[in-house]
Order: sequence, then C-alpha cells, then structure tokens
Amino acid sequence: MTPLPRFPSVIRDVSVLVADTLPAASVRGTIRTVAPPALVDVREFDQYRGKGIPEGRVSLSLRLTFRSAERTLTDAEVQDAMDAILAALAREHGAVQR
Repeated sequence: MTPLPRFPSVIRDVSVLVADTLPAASVRGTIRTVAPPALVDVREFDQYRGKGIPEGRVSLSLRLTFRSAERTLTDAEVQDAMDAILAALAREHGAVQR
C-alpha cells in the first residue's frame, strides 16, 4: 500500500489548440519529456471541436499534477515547469494555449 503524500500537490489545468490528427498520447509524451520529476500525473479531461475552434484543430484540455516527496513546491517552480511544457508543445506540435 502506498502511503499518503506528506506534501501538497499543485494542480494546473491547461488547454491548447493542436491539429485534430495529433494523438493526445503524443501531447502527454512531450509533456512528460520536458517536465521535471515533480510532475506526477497528466490527464486529458476534455477535447472540444466546434464553435470557436479553427477547422482542422482541436482544443485539448489537460490536468497536470505536481508534487515533491521532499518538500512543498513553490509557485515559481511550478510556473517554470508550465512555461517549459508550453514552449515544448508549441515547438513540437504547433500548439497554441487557449
């Protein structure tokens, strides 16, 4: 049995526009490649196509959970990780944050 974490999680939700042919698994893989070890979970919670979304694109919403086993993470650490993740998504997949 896994013990309960001693330090709090930080959850950030992000929505990005990507090509509708891009598998969500590729997006999650890119996130995991550039994220720090404190990223403990990435879950897709919504895909939206329709009004306000350009043809050939999909809005993909993801929930990222960060947590350290040694200490409480700072807002700056989490923001730095988010900035790196968004930059990698833009570079690798042409993603645009919504």
